Amino acid sequence: MGAVSITVNRREVFSGACGWADVQRSIKNTVDTRFLIGSITKEFTAAAVLLLYQEKRFELSEPIGKYLPNLPDSWQAATIHQLLTHTSGIPIYTASADGKGINPELDHLVLDGDIPNRLLDLVRNRPLLHVHGEKFTYNNSGYILLGMLIERISGMSYSEFVQKRIFNRLQMRDSGYRDPHTTVPRLARGYELEGRELRSAEVDPRSAWSAGVLYSTVRDLTRWGEAMAHNKLLNSDSAARVYGLYPEAVAKDPYNQIGHYGYGIVLTERFGHQLQFHGGGIRGFNSVLQHYPEKNLVLAVLSNLDSDLMPSWTLADSLAQIWFKSNGRSGNH
Repeated sequence: MGAVSITVNRREVFSGACGWADVQRSIKNTVDTRFLIGSITKEFTAAAVLLLYQEKRFELSEPIGKYLPNLPDSWQAATIHQLLTHTSGIPIYTASADGKGINPELDHLVLDGDIPNRLLDLVRNRPLLHVHGEKFTYNNSGYILLGMLIERISGMSYSEFVQKRIFNRLQMRDSGYRDPHTTVPRLARGYELEGRELRSAEVDPRSAWSAGVLYSTVRDLTRWGEAMAHNKLLNSDSAARVYGLYPEAVAKDPYNQIGHYGYGIVLTERFGHQLQFHGGGIRGFNSVLQHYPEKNLVLAVLSNLDSDLMPSWTLADSLAQIWFKSNGRSGNH
């Protein structure tokens, strides 16, 4: 259940959709259906930070405590760069205390008022995972802090900044901040499988805030991928930082390949080609946006079925493999 778009050299070569956007109302998914994109949100949060960096509002090497002084003492020395690359070691609010599962307190959290601080309150008393900058640990807390930084420096809410400075500028008319108190036309409902039956799997996406609250369509995400690839939003210095290979931000990808985490993006190799991507998962939804820069191949896959049977990233990998095979090693058409 979901939608797909494949673009080569800015030309759509395939798009399609299947399954239900809303089972109860018998509404089918289309390529214009909006889906929660989960952690692909981090690409937009990183870009928003860099837009402010370009305005010389801060240095990326500065500690977050300089701008958010009410943090625990042990967090304050973490730099903006470390938050962007998941190397800060700050405790992860979405993880249980033993780090082996989801934080059960999230299910009982009332999301009103100061949402980011409510999320971080869950882990303020936990110790650091490791010394700042020591190693890579994928970390939603870091991207919550980056959202707070955006608000503090810009004087706008996170949602307003992303809407005005990114979505409006790039004419991404089908993307936005998902507030469950507002109605969003053409937004898919999230589902999961219980046996062979579909079951509603709704969640308040504000529990992921600037780490995973946004929604989009496959075509809007393709527009975003193209904009980032051709520096339509960021200047060349910021773009180089997005795609930088930072030696401390290294981990294995699902295929046991070495992957570097840049600024809101994973940099690796697949099928003999360089790959830049980010995936997303939030209850009821999964997603991936992939860009093969050597071939200018962009794949966006969004799903509203939370299942391991065919997650978006598996489908995107299979489609990329088919494309490379059918176009030979040159992949020029």
